[in-house]
Amino acid sequence: MSGYKNFAVAGAGNIGKFVIEALLDKKASGAVSSVSVLTRSSGGHEELVAKGAKLSAVDYASPASLAGALAGIDVLISTLGGPAIAQQADLARAAKTAGVQLFVPSEFGTPGVFAVKDAFTDTLAALGLPYAVFYNGVFTDFLFSPIFGFDFKNGKASIGGSGTAPISFTHRNDIGNFVAHVLTALPRAKIEGRIFRIEGERLSFNQVVADYSARTGKPLEVTHRPRAEFEAAVAKNPADIASFLILEFDAGKCIVGKPDELTNNDWPEWKPAKVVDTIVEIYGH
Repeated sequence: MSGYKNFAVAGAGNIGKFVIEALLDKKASGAVSSVSVLTRSSGGHEELVAKGAKLSAVDYASPASLAGALAGIDVLISTLGGPAIAQQADLARAAKTAGVQLFVPSEFGTPGVFAVKDAFTDTLAALGLPYAVFYNGVFTDFLFSPIFGFDFKNGKASIGGSGTAPISFTHRNDIGNFVAHVLTALPRAKIEGRIFRIEGERLSFNQVVADYSARTGKPLEVTHRPRAEFEAAVAKNPADIASFLILEFDAGKCIVGKPDELTNNDWPEWKPAKVVDTIVEIYGH
C-alpha cells in the first residue's frame, strides 16, 4: 500500500468529479482518510459533500491561499482544463511549499495532443515534486455526441476522415476507479515517476459503428467528411477544439501508447466498460 491517506483534487468537472467519487468510495471503505476539493467558491457540489468531501475555497492567484488549503495533503490531483490549465504551475509550487508528497497533473487524455500538458512534468521535476501521470485516451461516455458527428438517436454518424485509425477509449467511471486504486493500493515505488497508460478498449470509429450495428441490429447511416474540411475550420478558428480533435483522431494520434506499454495489469481485476456497452447505456438499443 502507498500510505497516501489525504487527497486533494483541483477541479470537480469533466473528469474531476469521477476521480473524487472514486476516492470517496475509498474513504467509505477506510482506505482514504480525507478528500478535499479545491474550488473557487465555498458553495455547490452538495452531492460530493454529502458523500464526505471537504470543500476548500481557494484563490488560485494567491500562493498563500493554495498552500494553506494543501496543508496536510499527501496527494494533489489536478483535473483542471481549458484556460485554467495554466494555473497548474501555481498549484505545483504551492504543493511543494505545503509538503505534498505526490502531484498528479491534468493529463487524462493522450500524450502529444496538447503540448502545454506534455511539458508539465519538466516543471514538476525541476521542483523536486514526485508525480504520477495517467493517460486514458478519449472519454467513451463523453465523445459519442453530435458535436463529434455521432447522432445515434437518429441513426446517423458523420466521421471525419477515413475512420480507420485506432483510438483509445475509457469510461470516466473506470478512469476514476483506476486512479483511486493505484494511488492507494500500490507501493510508492510503483507510483512515483510512473506514466500509467490505460484504456478500456482500442477501436477505430468504423469498428465502433460496426459493433453498434451488430449489437442493436440498427445500421447507421454513415458519411465520411474530408480532412480538408476540418483543416479549414481550424485555420479559420484555432479555438475550434472539436475540429482539432477530429483531425487528431483521423491521424491516429489518440492512442495512449503501444499495446505492450499498457498498464491495465497494474490492477488485474480492473474490468473497464466496452465502447458499445457505453453507447447502448447512454442512447439505448
